[in-house]
Amino acid sequence: MNAEGNFVGFPGLTMPGEKNSQSMWSMMEALFPIYRSLLGPGYKDSLDVIDKYLPLEVTEFPSGQEVFDWTIPKEFKVNEAWVEGPDGTRVLDFDIHPYCVWIYSQSFSGEMDLDELKEKIATDPNLPHAYPMRQTYYREAWGLSAPYDLVEELKPGRYKVHIDTDLYDGVLRIGEAYLPGEVEEEILINSYLCHPRGANDNLSGVVAAVEIFRMLAEMPDRHYSYRLALWPEGIGVIAYMANYPERLAKTIGGYQLGICGDGAPVSLDQTFAGDTIFDRAVKHAMEFCGREVVTRKFNIYGGADVLHLNSVGYRLAVANITRGGSRPGGYAEYHSSADDLELVRPEYLLESLQVAWAALMTVERTRRYKGTYQVTPFLSKYGVFPYQHGWGTGGQGTVIGNAYYAMMGEADGSKDLLQIAEDNDMPIFAFDECVREFSRVGLLEEVEQP
Repeated sequence: MNAEGNFVGFPGLTMPGEKNSQSMWSMMEALFPIYRSLLGPGYKDSLDVIDKYLPLEVTEFPSGQEVFDWTIPKEFKVNEAWVEGPDGTRVLDFDIHPYCVWIYSQSFSGEMDLDELKEKIATDPNLPHAYPMRQTYYREAWGLSAPYDLVEELKPGRYKVHIDTDLYDGVLRIGEAYLPGEVEEEILINSYLCHPRGANDNLSGVVAAVEIFRMLAEMPDRHYSYRLALWPEGIGVIAYMANYPERLAKTIGGYQLGICGDGAPVSLDQTFAGDTIFDRAVKHAMEFCGREVVTRKFNIYGGADVLHLNSVGYRLAVANITRGGSRPGGYAEYHSSADDLELVRPEYLLESLQVAWAALMTVERTRRYKGTYQVTPFLSKYGVFPYQHGWGTGGQGTVIGNAYYAMMGEADGSKDLLQIAEDNDMPIFAFDECVREFSRVGLLEEVEQP
């Protein structure tokens, strides 16, 4: 890490930097004002914004379609919502903050006393100045939210409540991008795009996922194929899994990026198995940046869409790279109007991107090799002795030079490259040159993973 706490990089790996940070922040600022829900016009508008940064293919699934045990809901739109006090002053107004009405709230118009009104208003005494975010996706109800302090100051009397919403048949939209690789096996990068004004949860994850895909697109060579999917939380991934069994058959795992911009440590929500290459790669990336990664075992109560991807019948090796989302109860501003652009810090967002990038590049390199030689090969004969890295000169060899020797001694096909790197206490990226050179002169051959 450098003085600012960001990665300084690994041998052979170019890390995301200020340009990527600026791109993500520009996306955040463009997306934040848009009112989104599971299905609705704001979701489409958000995908249109992202399409300016990364071309997307938008797939649509109709309301009413059955996907496993679930049914895709209707689209949701708020026309207006407000509450007027006894003196005619509006004490709540959707135009002031959209969280004042529950997401997917039914319409309602009527009058009621203050005590009755309070029963319909969600508040959070722990965040007395913030609107809680509440939703009623799968049950018919109406409801309001307000800052605790505001509700405590309301005067007795009659209040007018007016909620005008539309729930209508429409489509669930998923924004996708695909990058082919040397093999058809796919790595999935996903995030959820549905909270109306959640900067950390989860625009931070969305912009990090988009930016990492932009970086993948710039790679001249990719071993694996990659797919990006931006969907509404829960029902989006379920619809994807129900409609694309052939894709899932080719998906070896991946990463969800969610809640990536707050000040909590970068964390790993593990896959169901807990020891897949996708789990190991995050831990490896964090170890060699000088930080111990915070891990949490697979938990059915958290992790958003990794729950479904790792579910019974699938067990896809998709892990979650997150920050405050891994802590019990989330972070203090979770699901509230306090989760705004003031909460997310560009340097934390960049660090999350750097962890995800280093982990993905670790996965790219984690293959299995077997030497074609018997006994220690005479490297000078092949023109690949690491003189340029300090070996054979009587001085101290560099880590890249050391990788030549580690690879030469361990490449019998029994370990993947990540295991060899870890057993020698070296970053996997230090092996790039020796793998390339040994393969070029015929000293190494790639073998299938067991």
